[in-house]
Formats: sequence, C-alpha cells, structure tokens
Amino acid sequence: MLTNNPATFKDLPTSPAILEQGRVSVFIDAAHVFYAASTLGIEIDYSKLISQLVPNGQLLRAYFYTGVDPNNIKQQGFLLWMKRHGYRVITKEISTKENSDASQRSIDFCVEIATDMITQSAFCDTVVLVSGDGRFTRLLNHFAHSSTRTELVSLQSITSERLLSETDSATDFASFKDAIAKRHANYKRARFSAA
Repeated sequence: MLTNNPATFKDLPTSPAILEQGRVSVFIDAAHVFYAASTLGIEIDYSKLISQLVPNGQLLRAYFYTGVDPNNIKQQGFLLWMKRHGYRVITKEISTKENSDASQRSIDFCVEIATDMITQSAFCDTVVLVSGDGRFTRLLNHFAHSSTRTELVSLQSITSERLLSETDSATDFASFKDAIAKRHANYKRARFSAA
C-alpha cells in the first residue's frame, strides 16, 4: 500500500486509532529479536509478543527464523515450544567449525523471509516484518505497489532508515517492552519453626 510515510516510528499498539489489520502474517528475524531483548534487558514471552503484533486482526501465520546449534538442548526445547504454540519455525544449523565465537555467528534468512512474505501476501491484508535489516528495503518497496499493508517492528537504534521509508507503519520494540516481557514469580520460602 503506497503511503506518504515519514521515516519515523509510530507506537501502533497504544494508538487510539489502531487500523484494522485484517488477515495478518508475521515474519520474525530471531537474531534481531534476541538483540532487542538483550538491549532492553527483558526476556520475551512469545505468546504476548504475537498479541502485540496482531492487536486488531486475524493471525494467519507466524514465522520464526533462527540459527540452531544441534547440541544445545535448551534451544531445542525452546523451538519445540514455539512449534507447539503455533509458530512456523524455519532453521539453519550454525556451523561451529566456521566460527568458534558464538556471538559472531549469524545466519542469513533474507531469501527465506522474502519468499515466504511474498507467498503469504496473496492470502493476507497485512504483513508484519520484525527486523531492522536494511536488506529488506526492496522487499517492502515491492508491497508499496500492492494492496498488502506493511508493518515494521524493530528496535529503533538498529533500524535502517531506508527500511523505515518503505513501510506503512513502524513500531519500536521499546514502546511495548513491558507488555511482552516474561513475568518471573518470586517465591519466598516460609520459615517454619519446630515446636
């Protein structure tokens, strides 16, 4: 959908005039989300995240793209939870031989995200891209000349200005970080005195 959108973030989830999203598909670049969560100092509740991304529409699909370490049992459990809770998880194995420093390993999902987004756009009114990567600029430009609305959700500090100029609307992760953070229960042990 072609709009005169300035390259700024808008806080859609708390806006009084939330647009009808219609049928929605969500595309999450996990590396971007993990970085945003780390920067904001939160652990994300992915059920709450979907509620924030699709506050006023019908979710058709939610894709989650991530690199995996086949030896990481905790990660395997997390991805199984994601699958059981409706996410379509797309993975690529992280090669530990190429780079032993885990913080420097990155997996490129540009082709997969672009292909899935274009395919899904035939069935939905809105596509939500969760990434700030400027390499998606041409992809969002493609939708500017279609009836599919685009929404960008990203951490403002690492979002490409070119990407912002191509989306219909943008939301900064920081604007709803409390709404998507996991709540950890703090249980205090009761002291029992023996009589």
